[in-house]
Parts: sequence; structure tokens; C-alpha cells
Amino acid sequence: MTTNFPPGRRGDDLLSMERLLSLSDNVVAFALTLLVLQVTVPPLSQVAHPASAADLAAQLAKQAGHLVSYVIAFYIIAQFWLTHRRVFRHAAGHRDSLAWWNFAFLATITIMPFTSSLLGEYPGNPLAVDIFAANLLLAVLATRAMFALGRRRGLLGEQIEARDVWALRARAAAIVLIVAVSAGLAWVNTTAAKYCWVLIPLAQWAAERRSACPASSGGPPGTPHQ
Repeated sequence: MTTNFPPGRRGDDLLSMERLLSLSDNVVAFALTLLVLQVTVPPLSQVAHPASAADLAAQLAKQAGHLVSYVIAFYIIAQFWLTHRRVFRHAAGHRDSLAWWNFAFLATITIMPFTSSLLGEYPGNPLAVDIFAANLLLAVLATRAMFALGRRRGLLGEQIEARDVWALRARAAAIVLIVAVSAGLAWVNTTAAKYCWVLIPLAQWAAERRSACPASSGGPPGTPHQ
């Protein structure tokens, strides 16, 4: 564990970290809740025959863009929360610089309901796709900055295994690459650009699988032989 804290301050630092993590959990939960507000119930005035399943289905079909963006954003935020939990699982101390990077991460999460709604309202607009992609990119960079700062300052403890470090780096690099490709592709074909994001969970799964492999089987650097 880190020994950077003055005597008598370690308990206060850990308490501050607990408060920071509690705040982060609440912000993420609130952002997840806000996402669903972009999907609205069709008003009766827009349904020619309220008792007709076909008419109701036709109106719901108009919400397809919002539903797709909701699912994408919900999954992305959930994945960021899981990564955040993994990064701070062995938190051993607190620094204001780490807290500010955490707030930067939360800023990218709180804005996601807006960028997701924008994407749902303008699914064929390349600018809307790029704004959402930029949101994802900033969230990844903020997460990586938190992790790098925490390890450099010894705030995350010494219990993080080399394979977990490798997996976090690989996942971040894969997401950055996928988002960058989608941002450029959006100006050619917005549908294809959004399909790129389907690769995000696949890339994360691949990173997890590779990090679990022993070094003798081509696993991540620093993993001991079995």
C-alpha cells in the first residue's frame, strides 16, 4: 500500500475516497436514469386509431433512433462504471488531482444523455454521430488519466495485477481506435459509423480473454508462467 500520507491523515484520505466513489456511483445512476427520458410515449393525438396495434407500432417505429441511441449509451455508461470500479477497487488514498480527474470523467457521463438524445433525434447527421463519438473519447481519456495518475501517486494500492493493468490499457486503446474510425466514417455513412460501436464490447471481451491467458500461451506482458 502507499505510504505517502502523513501520520493521522490516512484514515481521512480513505474516507474522502469513499465519499468520492459514492458521489460517482450516484452520478452514474442518475445519468442512466436520464437516458430513458429521450424515449417518449406517443401521444394519443398522433395515433389515428388508439385501439389499433398497427397505428401504435407505426408511431413507436418513429422512436427507433432514440431506442438505439439509448441502448448504446446505456451499455457504454455501464461499461465505464465497471472500469471505474475496477480502477478504484484497491484505492489506498486520496489526492485533489485525482478527484478533479474523476470529476472530468463524471462530466463526460452527465453530458451523455444529451449527446445520446441528439444522436437519436438526428441519426443520419454526421455531426450528431461525431459529437457522441467525441463524448465517448473524452470519457475514455478521463478514465485513463485517473488510472495513470492513481498508479503514479500510489493511490490505487499494489494489489492491481499486471494482467488487469494490461487489460485496462488494451480496452482503452481499442475503444479509442473504434471511436476514431467511427468519427471519420460518419461523414461517409452514418449507419456504418454506428455499427462500429458494436465492436466495442467485442474488443473489451477480447482484451479480457487475452489478459486471462498465461504468458506461455501468448498472454499479456508481465503475467507469470503457470
